[in-house]
Amino acid sequence: MSENLPRSDDLDATWNFIQPGIDQILGNDSTEVTNKKVQKILSPTMYMEIYTAIYNYCVNKSRSSGHFNADRQQSGSSGQSSILVGSEIYERLKKYLRHYISNFKKDSNETFLQFYVRRWKRYTIGAIFLNHAFDYMNRYWVQKERSDGKRHIFDVNTLCLMTWKEVLFDPHSDELITEILDQITAERNGEIIQRDHITTSIKSLVALGIDPQDLKKLNLNVYIQVFEKKFLKKTETYYQQYSEDYLTTHSVTEYIFKAHEIISREEKGMAMYWDDHTKKPLSETLNEVLVKSHIEKLESEFIVLLDSRDNSKISALYSLILRDFSLLPRLANVFEEYIRKSGENEVSQLISAHKAAVMEASADGNGTKKMAMATTQSLPPKDYIKALLKVYNTFKNIDRECFPTDPLFAKALDNACRAYININEFALPSGSSRSATSKTSEMLAKYSDQLLKKSTKPEVANDMSDDDIITIFKFITDKDAFESHYRRLFAKRLIHGTSTSSDDEESIIKRLQTENSMEYTGKITKMFQDVRLSKMLESDFDVMIKSQSDYSREKFPELQPFVLAENMWPFSYQEVDFRLPEELVASHKKLESMYIGKHNGRILKWLWPLCRGELKADIGKPGRVPFVFTVTLFQMSILLLFNDKDVLTFEEIQEGTNLNIQNIASSMVPFIKFKLVQQLPPGLDNLVKGDTQFKLNRPYKAVKTQINFAAGVKNDILGTISKSSNSVSNGVSGISDEKLSESEKIEKELNAERQMFLEACIVRIMKTKRNLPHSTLVNECIAQSHQRFKAKISMIKRAIDSLIQKGYLQRGEDGESYTYLA
Repeated sequence: MSENLPRSDDLDATWNFIQPGIDQILGNDSTEVTNKKVQKILSPTMYMEIYTAIYNYCVNKSRSSGHFNADRQQSGSSGQSSILVGSEIYERLKKYLRHYISNFKKDSNETFLQFYVRRWKRYTIGAIFLNHAFDYMNRYWVQKERSDGKRHIFDVNTLCLMTWKEVLFDPHSDELITEILDQITAERNGEIIQRDHITTSIKSLVALGIDPQDLKKLNLNVYIQVFEKKFLKKTETYYQQYSEDYLTTHSVTEYIFKAHEIISREEKGMAMYWDDHTKKPLSETLNEVLVKSHIEKLESEFIVLLDSRDNSKISALYSLILRDFSLLPRLANVFEEYIRKSGENEVSQLISAHKAAVMEASADGNGTKKMAMATTQSLPPKDYIKALLKVYNTFKNIDRECFPTDPLFAKALDNACRAYININEFALPSGSSRSATSKTSEMLAKYSDQLLKKSTKPEVANDMSDDDIITIFKFITDKDAFESHYRRLFAKRLIHGTSTSSDDEESIIKRLQTENSMEYTGKITKMFQDVRLSKMLESDFDVMIKSQSDYSREKFPELQPFVLAENMWPFSYQEVDFRLPEELVASHKKLESMYIGKHNGRILKWLWPLCRGELKADIGKPGRVPFVFTVTLFQMSILLLFNDKDVLTFEEIQEGTNLNIQNIASSMVPFIKFKLVQQLPPGLDNLVKGDTQFKLNRPYKAVKTQINFAAGVKNDILGTISKSSNSVSNGVSGISDEKLSESEKIEKELNAERQMFLEACIVRIMKTKRNLPHSTLVNECIAQSHQRFKAKISMIKRAIDSLIQKGYLQRGEDGESYTYLA
């Protein structure tokens, strides 16, 4: 290329001048040439001569009038564009490239993929240098032609790629892709391959995706249509067979880790091969074939892993299924059902163990089967609550470690715990009525009582906490039942002064208030206030009686009065025919007159059955410290009668105290049991007979000097008396009708409160809406009552019927709606 440059108006001379340079740029041999080698072959002088020849032809030829019209006619452009000429040289280059590529020969010892990659590398490097050599034509003639709408005209580099696609790629694309996929399969099978061949060939597919309308726009049409679709199908077929074969010889747990390994290799290790566009469809394909197609086996294995509590394997399974969000609800449902059954089984095992223990302890007694069944009903609250918490804490830990921040599994845990905590073999035994309330609320209240009571043994209370109470409280549906039971036990702790501390009590109340509402703990808070006010009253009363001229401790014994708001405390007032002991009459009158004087218009109702006191009894051996008896007021009135006589008949006790048979019998049983009083003749049959004698045992012998007789007062003994004594059947039958068990009374009161609550809800709703369909009213009632209890449809219907009878509502003409009556 050292001869003189050709004439600028001679096309043949110009082409003949630059063709040898093009041959060297593109390369006529089959050897691989890098950028640096091309630069060495193509010297700067030769490169500039080629560039100059092309430049001269494009610029100078346009000034010749002989070619002016021809080029203008071909371009169809304005006069300004006719000064840019390049169509002849462009066509010559296009023809040359087609001929050049069509003459490629594959060596006999190489595959088509190797041949394709070898030629592609050399060709694309040459195309870049060739594009630079034709830079002037690209910048002026090509750009102008494309701006005039001729989208079949390209810059030289793009022309090289388009020609390659048309001449070499399109006729042999199937053969090329087949060999690429075979190589990928070989690598999946563990064989060593030449990765750069796959990488280069796949990148060529991206490069060949040219959009004639916009050369700068990335077009993956060739890559997707020719390679990606076949690759995804091949991947699906390969791993479908692979996973089935693997599961026939390995466990599902091993498969889980193998699937993770495959996914990691495909998405990370082999990502060098394909374009980013393939990432999502490849993941979806792997998910479909490795996860979704085996979901039943994975779900079964999930249960096995939950049984073993193997958190690492559970996490591996979860992260595998997490790849397909549509599968997570299924796994969460399995998790929820498993927790529910685990909770129910834990309670059943606890009941079975408790029954066995009771049967073993009473093996030598009579009626052991009945005793075991009766004792089972008194399952220790701590054991029951701890069993519920054990299941919750176990799966809470699994949820936290294996499914972090996943709301589906957190919700599944909550739903499952709510299910087994409220409905299990103990809480709602088989055969329970539909309106029955879960016993869990009552057991939680009793657990709270054990925690907050002074008398609870340290070894029992050492692992109990208020966190346990709040955790279970969150899940119970009958929160009003818990509040009712809790309030009763709380009242007894306050009245009897058995709370561990007021701070502990207030802490629990505040936490319950936070979990529910101010209204929920309103009555409990008011009870606290009443106790504080009663302390002030006690102090004022003490000051007042000490100022009396006839004051003495014998005349005015120590008194701790409690003035309680009737509608806040769980104590129902009952008129009791009772004669107050003379020793307390003076204090009673002074207290009553002082209170009424301070609070004019208030009425005091005395709850004699709830009163307690302490008596000093100097009835032991001479010189021994007097006994201190904790007794009910009724027991006190009976014992004070023995100050005058050591032997009293049942009839004399009745005359001295004016108490009925019920109260005398329940008061005397603890005295007889602890041998303070001797009954003559003995036996329950004779207990309530008028001529039965009761003798005070002097000197009284007991290990302890402080004895609590009040704790032994049990009303359930009266049923035994009524069955065994026909002579007093009339008196006692009235007692058994009047006296329901405490649980039955609470249940009855609870149902009444719920009925009132639902009626208030309905009135509140209807007052706002005025007219509502039946279904809408029921749904709104359920929504408003869910914080207190789970309202049943039958209860809501009864409340609606009650309000219709009371004139608050009337049914619509359609029979399916209600109207509020002002």
